[in-house]
Amino acid sequence: MSLLLKGVARLSQLEVDTGKDWEAKEITNLRSVAIAMAHGDIAFRGVSVMEKLAADAGKGHSFLRSRGPGLSPVWQDIESLVQYMTGAVNRAAAFDLSIPSPAVSYSAQQASSPPGRASVGVLSPPEPEIIVTTLTGPGGAVTSSPSLDAPVPEVSRQVAIGTPVGGAVADDGGVQTNETVQANNDAANDMVLLPAVPAVSDAYYFGSPSLWDWLELRMGTAGNGTWDITWEYWNGAAWQPLPDVIDNTSGFKVSGTRLVTFTRPLDWVQNTVGGIANLYWTRARVSTYASIVTQPKGTRAFTWIKH
Repeated sequence: MSLLLKGVARLSQLEVDTGKDWEAKEITNLRSVAIAMAHGDIAFRGVSVMEKLAADAGKGHSFLRSRGPGLSPVWQDIESLVQYMTGAVNRAAAFDLSIPSPAVSYSAQQASSPPGRASVGVLSPPEPEIIVTTLTGPGGAVTSSPSLDAPVPEVSRQVAIGTPVGGAVADDGGVQTNETVQANNDAANDMVLLPAVPAVSDAYYFGSPSLWDWLELRMGTAGNGTWDITWEYWNGAAWQPLPDVIDNTSGFKVSGTRLVTFTRPLDWVQNTVGGIANLYWTRARVSTYASIVTQPKGTRAFTWIKH
């Protein structure tokens, strides 16, 4: 076979103008590619021109893959090579664990000037679930991508409104004294919670026109002595023990702002105490008594109602 070119007797005399438009021969930019290339660079044919393969230096790629007609070669890492050659029989799974920090509201159970509000936050963090997603590639290879689904914890809130007591009555041996005004002002030690010399069945009554859920009592003077207090409610026929009572006053023996909590009775009925009618009453009754050193007195009281 012979090559006949006008004015060229030997192959060494052949010169190619790389700057000329050779678009018809699909080699339009040989010169620009050659000038831009450095030692070790790789050139390949793109759609209609020659292209320089990006070096991707420092990105951790491990081998060069030629992907066939119409596709440019790409740098890939060893994991991609294993998945491609083995049909993803050997695979690596990686996921990031990201659990958002739950926001928990604080409990504010007291109010300086009701009506106020209190919210009790209850944190319920659900258990995370592992979800597996399966994909089938063009060559039949299968990849599985485990991902951790961590639901956002839910916070339930309990809201209550504090109100002044509808009635406060001190009972000394059956003599009842209306102290509603004293229970609803800030004058210190004007609520006589127990008589100077208590006896069994002496009591202090707290009432509200609406069904309520706990008592806030601001103790001015803590009592000192030997006695027991039983908290009761009126069921329409008799006084009964309040369910699930937690007396943080310790029977009027602890000073400061204290709560008396209980489970609202289902058969609670309104009653009249000390001439004050139509209230839902609880009473702190002396159930045992031995001695007294300091008489307990209160400063203010509130009833709280859940909503």
